[in-house]
Amino acid sequence: MKKLLPCLFLVGCAQPATYVVGEDLTQLVFVPYSPDEGVYPDVSVLTDPNNPFAGGIGPQTKWDVLASGPVHGFYAMATALTAEPTGEHQLYTASSLQRIYEDELAAPEDLWLARDLAVRGYRSVLDNFTADVTFDASGTFSWPVAPLAFEGLRALGGDTSGFALLTTDDGQQVVVATP
Repeated sequence: MKKLLPCLFLVGCAQPATYVVGEDLTQLVFVPYSPDEGVYPDVSVLTDPNNPFAGGIGPQTKWDVLASGPVHGFYAMATALTAEPTGEHQLYTASSLQRIYEDELAAPEDLWLARDLAVRGYRSVLDNFTADVTFDASGTFSWPVAPLAFEGLRALGGDTSGFALLTTDDGQQVVVATP
């Protein structure tokens, strides 16, 4: 995996986003822009003045940015979620928000919203993307995102009603809808 440079900025909007040294992202702070930011199908992250990726983010760059920290990861994956709504993007947006909440990477008055958005993001995976998967760095091996979202919900005390986490005979965890 490529190492992310701590200084990046966006140039061009007609092509996939290109980043070069310029804007220092190391001081990026999570400041909620809307009460639904980062939760599918909301697209307010694209107009968030704090989002350095509002013009788009490349398919490899989003992973590099995600690896650089939860605040960066939130903006990268929430932006990717608007362009390509998948359970993978929603899961990583929610998990970034969970880390922002747990590591207190927002102003104290904004932490409750980071937690709420994480809970709603995880729930969105269950409601909208239950069958989706995520891949390892090689793109070869995959696993379902729903069990990770279910566990994230449980860790934050979120509502898992309507779903159950089961372990199959071969040891795989799966989420199934319940009556």
